Amino acid sequence: MESKKIQKLFYPKSIMVVGVSNTPDNLGRNIVENLDRFHFKGPICLVGKEGGNLNSRKIYTRIEEIDTFADLVVFLIPALFIPEALDLCGRKGIHYAVIESGGFSEFSDEKRELEREIISIARKWQIHFVGPNCIGIINLENGLVLPFAPLDHKIIKEGNVSLVSQSGGIVNDIIRLFSCENIGFNKLISMGNKLNLDENDYLQFLISDQKTKTIGLYLESISNGRHLMDLAVSTQKPIIVLKSNTNKASNQIARFHTSALASDDEIVYSALSQAGIHRVSTLGEMVNSFKVFNLPLMKGPNLAILSRSGGRAVMAADAAHRYGLKMIPFSEDFLNHVRKGARAGVIRMTNPLDLGDVFDLEFYIDVLERALKEKGVVGVLFSHSYLPGKDVIATKNLIRSSNNLSYQYQKPVSLSIISDSDEWFMMKKAADFPIFAEPDDALNALAFSLRHYRNKFDSNLRSHCFC
Repeated sequence: MESKKIQKLFYPKSIMVVGVSNTPDNLGRNIVENLDRFHFKGPICLVGKEGGNLNSRKIYTRIEEIDTFADLVVFLIPALFIPEALDLCGRKGIHYAVIESGGFSEFSDEKRELEREIISIARKWQIHFVGPNCIGIINLENGLVLPFAPLDHKIIKEGNVSLVSQSGGIVNDIIRLFSCENIGFNKLISMGNKLNLDENDYLQFLISDQKTKTIGLYLESISNGRHLMDLAVSTQKPIIVLKSNTNKASNQIARFHTSALASDDEIVYSALSQAGIHRVSTLGEMVNSFKVFNLPLMKGPNLAILSRSGGRAVMAADAAHRYGLKMIPFSEDFLNHVRKGARAGVIRMTNPLDLGDVFDLEFYIDVLERALKEKGVVGVLFSHSYLPGKDVIATKNLIRSSNNLSYQYQKPVSLSIISDSDEWFMMKKAADFPIFAEPDDALNALAFSLRHYRNKFDSNLRSHCFC
């Protein structure tokens, strides 16, 4: 499907929500209030069998009562009533729908006939729809926020990451993780049973979407692997895939979750790698990948490691080796400059560099910049721990400077910071810059960055290396 065909799904000028009442626990009400909370500008029409009013809007008791046209309809009514409601909307010329209702084939095989009826009606009226059995879509550009759970606009930040998920619960988890990690997102899509639109339709749209720079996919099944690979090969945008449902035990759970069918995991892994897609195993690894792709790409394996702790420097060196990264020797000019800031002169001047004998945090910024200038160094890992209360201001300055220097020299600076619980989130929000909890997390993410550069931008490797 051409990406332009579902453009209006994400940019409707008007919306109809079916399944609304003014009772406090009504889920359709949450959809409407999310739209208001995130400042959707267009008209919103409400339909619910009990009628009444919600926040100064009339609730119509039947779809037929509404004379005005809507670009998009959102359903949250019992599954049995979806065919009739969808047909009525088709008669009104509505071509886009989000079916959030559950109770289809994920619940019982007997519901497959109901799904076939919905597909037939959608085909008759040329309706493209999301779902069923989903929590809808989010587009932060225009306030299109359709989940039936209330969302807090104060903790959600707009950015350039977009995610497609086969699970609505994963979308909710990602929203929370993004908030904790100070990551902004642009579009989130809960596909549900993907009866009409599948991951390839959304991927094709996001590849063409100017606001989306990095794409994530959570999949329990793959609809058309060849098409997925072709799309991935066609773009330079990083695509990160978390593929679950890889064994018999998870297959049984997923079957009742989203009517997903498992794929052979070894074949999936090989195919994704061949297409230059980044495969991750956990949500945490996916989030770390999103972080690193907010930095300049790692354009080679040569890394500088700076650490306030000798022990963490050693562990970082082990991790760098594990992920295929290299540490080249520092120049004598660089080491002589570092010696000027050392107190006792008892640390070994190597890469990784133990800065435990240097106590001036402002001097760290100078060391970082000189490391970025070192011949052959294409990225830096800085493992930093500090004394709560004492080094807070200097650490914030280090974070901001790392941000500026990383983009100035177009080399990734991965910051791993150890803090106490009271200051952890404050430090993450000190700048619009990713912070990692562990050097291992940061180095794994840098390896993704290097792999992406080699796959998509290095002409000497692109034709035959998908490492």
